[in-house]
Amino acid sequence: MFSEQAAQRAHTLLSPPSANNATFARVPVATYTNCSQPFRLGERSFSRQYAHIYATRLIHMRPFLVTRAQQHWGSGVQTKQLCELQPGERCCVVGTLFKSMPLQPSILREVSEEHNLTPQPPRSKYIHPDDELILEDELQRIRLEGSIDVSTLVTGTVLAVLGSVRDDGRFLVEDHCFAGLAPQMPARPLDLDRFVLLVSGLGLGGGGGDSLLGTQLLVDVVTGQLGDEGEQCSAAQVSRVILAGNLLSHSTQSRDSINKASVPVDVMPGEFDPTNYTLPQQPLHPCMFPLATAYSTLQLVTNPYQATIDGVRFLGTAGQNVSDIFRYSSMEDHLAILEWTLQVRHMSPTAPDTLGCYPFYKTDPFIFLECPHVYFCGNTPSFGSKIIRGPEDQTVLLVAVPDFSATQTACLVNLRSLACQPISFSGFGAEDEDLGGLGLGL
Repeated sequence: MFSEQAAQRAHTLLSPPSANNATFARVPVATYTNCSQPFRLGERSFSRQYAHIYATRLIHMRPFLVTRAQQHWGSGVQTKQLCELQPGERCCVVGTLFKSMPLQPSILREVSEEHNLTPQPPRSKYIHPDDELILEDELQRIRLEGSIDVSTLVTGTVLAVLGSVRDDGRFLVEDHCFAGLAPQMPARPLDLDRFVLLVSGLGLGGGGGDSLLGTQLLVDVVTGQLGDEGEQCSAAQVSRVILAGNLLSHSTQSRDSINKASVPVDVMPGEFDPTNYTLPQQPLHPCMFPLATAYSTLQLVTNPYQATIDGVRFLGTAGQNVSDIFRYSSMEDHLAILEWTLQVRHMSPTAPDTLGCYPFYKTDPFIFLECPHVYFCGNTPSFGSKIIRGPEDQTVLLVAVPDFSATQTACLVNLRSLACQPISFSGFGAEDEDLGGLGLGL
């Protein structure tokens, strides 16, 4: 990895100046394709109802679920619509989940004069033992009971359930399955190591001195201005930087935060950045970066963002989709949520119920039509990475990119091996007794 390669070279940091000034050329990106066109909005119209996106999601996901159900339970199990169900008949049903949650915030309930309710306090999670699951298709809906974990599922998930209808009109679930991982194009083999740096939550303008020092150390490492020749040679192998949202802090909405770019940089918007609130978030306006837009290496992209870098397909978000699933389910680990969205083959099932999104009506761009090689989410509480493998030889690196302003940590992804390692920076304050180290961890 990055640090191992740097350590292999002779340390020259405290050595006499070399007679030859060593220079290291930045490793070029052989091929790059921005594949985020499905997330770009053309003519925007908010006059449509959100029911269209649920109908479109079910129509596009149904063939995946029918195929997966036959593989899971055998071709002898019939797949029926809700209107065709008969009491006691064992069959499979494909539909969209609605999770009835007593604690889910409702503006109508909060402002109701009839009930005279006080606003609910903010919660980290809105799950409750009384939550119920309801399955619906194009014509009907039915309550689910039985062998299905209510707490881990969220509204908007399309799944197949196996069971039968009871006399009281409820569907008794014996088993359920998701669409599973989408097909994946094989990655192009690379001969040499080259890295993509993932950073999120820089929080520029927040005023924290430690954060500013960490950001400057990060910039110095990437541009080769920090460390000896070993570190500089390794830094030259960083071929691209992806800023995964929250470039600005929640208290800053106007700032030219990037004024130079010696390496290609893709800037994704996030929750606190000045762009549209609903997903998919459109690229930040170039007028925010009057100094940086003069460089061809700066690229303003959407959130979610998808690109192919040297044959490796990257797909990621600034973290809103994962944070929303975290709030409305019992899942605690951000990597587990990332893996779960791959299994259900949908990036953001809770949109538009509890997460704002554009009212699509012909297509749902959040459906996984192709499995990425690197799937990441930004602004997580801590770093995490994991490689998962699918039944059709899919290999996906999951990366939880931590909030840099809080953790001073970024992530390096090796395009050749899909290995991932954190790169940490931390400053020290006047109150620290031990000033023996600057806190640079590679």
